[in-house]
Amino acid sequence: MSTRRPIWIAALYSLVLLTCSISVAKADRRVALVVGNSNYSNASLFLANPKNDATDVAAALRGVGFEVLQAIDANKRDLDLNMAKFARLATDADAALFYYAGHAVQYQGRNFLMPTDAEVEDEISFRYQMTPLDDVRAALDRGDGVKIVILDACRNNPIVNALRRKKKSGDSRAIDAVRGGLAKIDKAQGMVVAYSTAADEVAADGDGRNSPFTSAFLKRLKEPGLEIEQLFRRVAADVNAQTGGRQRPETYVSLLSNYYLNQTDRIAFDKIKDSPDPAVLQDFIAKFSTSSYVPEAQNRIQRIEAAIRERQNQEARQREAARLAEEQRKAEREAALRKLAEQEEALRKQETLRAQAAAEKVRKEREAAQAQEEQRLRLVAEKERKEREAAKAQEEQRVKLAAERERKLREEALQLLAEQARTKIAAIDRKEPTSPSLAGISTDIRTLPPPTEAAPAPADPCDRDGAMLAQLRSNPSIEAVTELERSLSCEKLRAQILRLRESLSAVANAAPAIAAQIKPIVEKIAPPPALVIAPPPPPPAAPKQEAAPKPPEPPKVAVATVAPAPECKKDEARLAKIRANPSHADLAALERDLGCERLRPQIVRLRESLPKEIAKETAKETAKDAPQPDQPSAAANAPTLQSAQSAPSGAKPAQPAPIVQVRSCDEERATLAKLRASQSREDVVRFERELACEQLRPQVIRLRESLSGG
Repeated sequence: MSTRRPIWIAALYSLVLLTCSISVAKADRRVALVVGNSNYSNASLFLANPKNDATDVAAALRGVGFEVLQAIDANKRDLDLNMAKFARLATDADAALFYYAGHAVQYQGRNFLMPTDAEVEDEISFRYQMTPLDDVRAALDRGDGVKIVILDACRNNPIVNALRRKKKSGDSRAIDAVRGGLAKIDKAQGMVVAYSTAADEVAADGDGRNSPFTSAFLKRLKEPGLEIEQLFRRVAADVNAQTGGRQRPETYVSLLSNYYLNQTDRIAFDKIKDSPDPAVLQDFIAKFSTSSYVPEAQNRIQRIEAAIRERQNQEARQREAARLAEEQRKAEREAALRKLAEQEEALRKQETLRAQAAAEKVRKEREAAQAQEEQRLRLVAEKERKEREAAKAQEEQRVKLAAERERKLREEALQLLAEQARTKIAAIDRKEPTSPSLAGISTDIRTLPPPTEAAPAPADPCDRDGAMLAQLRSNPSIEAVTELERSLSCEKLRAQILRLRESLSAVANAAPAIAAQIKPIVEKIAPPPALVIAPPPPPPAAPKQEAAPKPPEPPKVAVATVAPAPECKKDEARLAKIRANPSHADLAALERDLGCERLRPQIVRLRESLPKEIAKETAKETAKDAPQPDQPSAAANAPTLQSAQSAPSGAKPAQPAPIVQVRSCDEERATLAKLRASQSREDVVRFERELACEQLRPQVIRLRESLSGG
């Protein structure tokens, strides 16, 4: 029974709240049209305050829940359009209000509102240029609720006096009925009419922002809980006191029940009337002390306090009963927990046994899978090992064939160069040396024994220039490179010669140094001489061109570079090992301990071509595949491999073995190290096409560009 009673009370409260909310929603349907005309086209009719009055009244009405249409300085068309909108808006409204501030007159007992563009000359002007108050009455009659008209007009209207002067002068007819004040409106059920002054009287415009009537109306409209008739009685008292009795507002009320313009107290009370908190109701009484809802709020407070006392007593009884019930439930819960603990213990043991069995099964499956995986990895590793061995054997075979081929080509090039050197030395002997530092060089070189076998000069200029360029790469000299560039016949090699000359930033072997070093070395040299001679001029023209001989050119001085000194051989061996197995640390140590200065540009170019960081694992893998010192080194054959590109077409070199497709970045990194040592552009291009490790592609591109023929 105690549970059903609060539910029934809550349902009743919900029904009351729903009914009140519906009634409030209906009462909130209130509309208004506010008009204020100050700036008339006739300057003598100007009024200062109507536009201020209309603006302030519109804001005040919006504050108390009206939907407001506002028109300031409305001409006849604007006033008619706003009247039409207001008539539509007032349809079925619970309250419709019209407020007008400006000039108005009465003619033959009818009231007319004056638009700003009205020009009243005679009685015809009233019908066509003025707005009859009857139109306002018709718009208000479309509403279902309270109809309110507030007229703050007839403010010392000079039109009345002007029409009367016209009468005396005979300019107008039938204007005896024109008066400055407004006539009374016939009373109608549900209507409230408030005049700013008595009938047939005029109202003052006022000296402040608002007229006396509007000022008093705005003041009283802010007081919630004032019944409309009581509100206008207080407005009339305020205006009478302010004007010293010169202006006496009048109000006509024809309502069957009370009506409140300012319903903020009702709205506030509707929100808190069902509140169970007495403090909220006390706040309402303090804020709206004059409201008609104050007695109801006080009764509500008394009922709430009584209910609170009853609820406190009932809660005390319920707490005692709950305490006893809780003790009973506690005893029952403890017994149930003991039983549940026993069941959980039995289940835990069963779960432990199942988990052990499942773990044993998983362990066996994992061991079986691991054994299968190990077997698979062994097979894969064996397959990869065999593939690596096959690739390594194929690569070694290719390197051996290329080394043998390049060795033969190098011997032929050396023989050709030695023969050409002796030819030039004979030419130098016929003329005094241009530099004292070169004196004696040709004599020493001339005493060298001839080569054992003189190879015939290559027929193709590109083959000859390519062989010389390969020799200069092995034993670089800026003078020899410059001489080769001047006498170059194969233009497709010019780009490579330019890059080689630019890399030799300083002249490593000047003429005085050559003169000082060549004599003791030449004495020890044995055939075939390890001598690099500046390339000879292009081969002589055909016999048919000898008929027109050219003027003899001045002889060119042949600059020779001697065979590498022991420290250069040692540094070249170290550099070859680093090319085969690139390492920043080894390259830095070689550059620090360098004794052969002519190798420094090569070291700088190698350092710039290496990546910023080479993994240790890559270095170890590369070291295993690098050639041993006692085997034909790919680095030692670097220049000859380059010259093989320009070998005569008659000698068909063995085709290089294709590069085995790599399986990882480590294997491709090792292959790239071998390509750096071999300097074969075809192999680099093939390797670039088959490259799988994208992080090595920038290094491969730089290597290919350094070996490009332009």
